[in-house]
Amino acid sequence: MSVSTAEPSRFAPSRWIHGLEEWIAKFHDTPCSRIVIAVFYVIVAAAVVIPVVVGPGKALSRIDEPTHADYAWQVAHFQLPRAGSAIAQPILDHWACVGQEGYELPECGSGEGAWAFPYDGQNYNFAHPPLYYAVVGLPARAVDAIFPGVDFVTAARLMGVGFLAGGMFMLYVALRRWRLDPAAAVIAPLLLPAFPRELHAVTTVNPDAAAALFGAAAVWLAAKIFVEDYRGWVLPAVLTGLAGLTKTITAVPFIAIALLILFRLVRDLRVRRFHRADLVVPIAIAGAVLVPYGLWQLFQGGRGDPYWTNPLVGLNTRDVEGLPGSEWLETAFSGINLASEYYLQPPLDVALMVSWTRLLNIIIIGAVFSVIVACAKEPARRSLGWMVLAGVFIYPTIVQVQAYLNTAVPQYFPNVTGRYGLALIPGAIACMCVAAWKAGYRRIVYFFALGGLVVLGIVISNGFMAM
Repeated sequence: MSVSTAEPSRFAPSRWIHGLEEWIAKFHDTPCSRIVIAVFYVIVAAAVVIPVVVGPGKALSRIDEPTHADYAWQVAHFQLPRAGSAIAQPILDHWACVGQEGYELPECGSGEGAWAFPYDGQNYNFAHPPLYYAVVGLPARAVDAIFPGVDFVTAARLMGVGFLAGGMFMLYVALRRWRLDPAAAVIAPLLLPAFPRELHAVTTVNPDAAAALFGAAAVWLAAKIFVEDYRGWVLPAVLTGLAGLTKTITAVPFIAIALLILFRLVRDLRVRRFHRADLVVPIAIAGAVLVPYGLWQLFQGGRGDPYWTNPLVGLNTRDVEGLPGSEWLETAFSGINLASEYYLQPPLDVALMVSWTRLLNIIIIGAVFSVIVACAKEPARRSLGWMVLAGVFIYPTIVQVQAYLNTAVPQYFPNVTGRYGLALIPGAIACMCVAAWKAGYRRIVYFFALGGLVVLGIVISNGFMAM
């Protein structure tokens, strides 16, 4: 796809857009131009993350942030939480001072122990893999020691600048790999922070912060496999393994890629012979998910109180009644809500954000189906839509299987939220770009990117006024 060289309209905004496209088209994929684009994304990410962290998003998130902050603190001090372990006192003290929606906490500075906090201050997220917490915790401890005015939790949250900028840059590289024009490839990633789940993830201590980076890496890998016919197994295994070591559910786009390869093999059996080498990539991806997960669970499962019970059992889950399949069917289509049904701290969760995400959810789901239909004669591009759609059905299934197997009494989630599919958002944005191009309205991507940034600016500004 190349930028149109047609004479621009005399209408001023059209001339400006055309001029911008011509200027961006000069940024060829050279190391120098990529550095400029990377710096641009860092500036945008800092402009989004820092105001939220120091302003209206200062309170700890209800999405388990105290336990994630404690995990990062423990790793930074070369320890690991275990079954039944309590959250460290410095994290408890910070929690009491900044507050949390929906909970009555001890007074700031009281020094109360874990027993005075929700769920007895237990770190019930000890089973997560450690990679994210090491990447965040070690630098945060250094910042906390060097800059007395920045506490550990705030420093850990500010690492979200790197995750957001990395996700945007990786998505830019992926879109160019899908042969989208430079202007769309540069501008489309600006939509990432406009998804409230992504905004929440990169402004809190939460392993979901890495989802956009690895989701964009999956989009890039899909282009290498389906567009360029890449058949190596090392790269898929490494990327999948790193994604799974941040959070298992983050590997969903890679699992979708493996399933698409298997589907194509079965589909093409009538026209080509089967070779064992065709299974190398799916097996590599499966192994990169299952082996680290199994080893980590085996290691962590033998540590701590053997009789410990997760205090959240029964809070967000329900007992399975009858066949497990019936509960899965109830939530099989819940993965479609990639943008809506989110959580943000109250100063940021305003009517404008609600309306924006409802519109965004319609657009991205429509774009996924549009790519599948409109690219019927372009199987490579069509695979992008199939990857996202497959992921939409995969992640609710994974969540239900984990809930079913991880407790003595089988449980299920009656409401599988879209945050478990956070790694699919870069793929959905890529689908939006391809669908807009196929429909002849590629500049609509600029409209949504600009609209998302405007919404973010209004929401953050309103949050400051509401403080």
